Amino acid sequence: MNGINIEKMILHILDNSVGMPILSEKEHPYSGDIMEFMTTHIEKTFNDINIKKASFNTQENTVKNLCIAVSEDSSSFVEKTKEFAQLMYNIMVENTTIPPCDLICSLFHRDGEKYLGFFILNYKPSYIHYVDESESIRINTVIKQQTTLPNENQKIDECIIINLNDYSILLKEQKYEIDGEKEFYISKYLLKSDSILSDKEKIDIVNKVSKKIIKDYYENDIKKMAEVKNALVESVEDRGSIDIEHVKSKAFQNNPELQNIYVEEIEKKGLTEKIIEVNENLDKKLPRTQKLVTGDGIEIKVPTSYLTNGNKIEFLSNPDGTISILLKNIRDIQGK
Repeated sequence: MNGINIEKMILHILDNSVGMPILSEKEHPYSGDIMEFMTTHIEKTFNDINIKKASFNTQENTVKNLCIAVSEDSSSFVEKTKEFAQLMYNIMVENTTIPPCDLICSLFHRDGEKYLGFFILNYKPSYIHYVDESESIRINTVIKQQTTLPNENQKIDECIIINLNDYSILLKEQKYEIDGEKEFYISKYLLKSDSILSDKEKIDIVNKVSKKIIKDYYENDIKKMAEVKNALVESVEDRGSIDIEHVKSKAFQNNPELQNIYVEEIEKKGLTEKIIEVNENLDKKLPRTQKLVTGDGIEIKVPTSYLTNGNKIEFLSNPDGTISILLKNIRDIQGK
């Protein structure tokens, strides 16, 4: 059966200011609204461009072993999720920069696969009204709630989803200060796993390296930056993926040395893949426009394709050393 089917769910409270984890002894009561809430967040997680693929890096792994136990006997779900919550809480107590959270553990099926998910709902402050009727006087006030959870329209900050067929991991995590350095504590200390870059991290690396090359070798030339961006978009439109070989050849024609430098810089950042598959969510992150900012504060945002063909925009050098920007063949202008 396709779609998401939640088999079991439990909530554990991990607040290191309390002094101990508040672990539930029973599964979460079934509620249509809550199940819909979780189903929505699970589906969002699978489509999140910040999700990384990971794997356990040792055969003997505490978290992997408890996953195996749940897979073999689902009646152990409550006890094994309590074990996981305690492991996580122990790390939180030693590292107070890790924020308090509610941990929702879920055993679920999606498109024929069985998963064990750990969804970390970090508390988000929000404001609600409060009615104080003490001393026969009613006072309506606004108070700050410190332990609000993300709603259906927000994304979960961190989560772990483990496929119970092959024990592969989908991971979304954030860095926190551990022993004076920002680290991913979930993968390093909790899962003891190896991970690869998320889709967002991959496209960020390509964008940052592109900007660096243009700055170092072309003095931030606007047209050259547009050529690189157009090469990225063209690759996706033609192939459905970012082909690094295509991008370097298209953007740095007749300059093999710079093409090699471009690839080397990308690899130095940790991206060794030559082909980056692009789904609908990642496609939205592709740079299709270029913002132009003049020294006196004028900002213009134009499609990158307009900067390379000369039919829509032209840069004119004036005798006094200034530059004029000519917009051409404009049918309509609206203020926004």
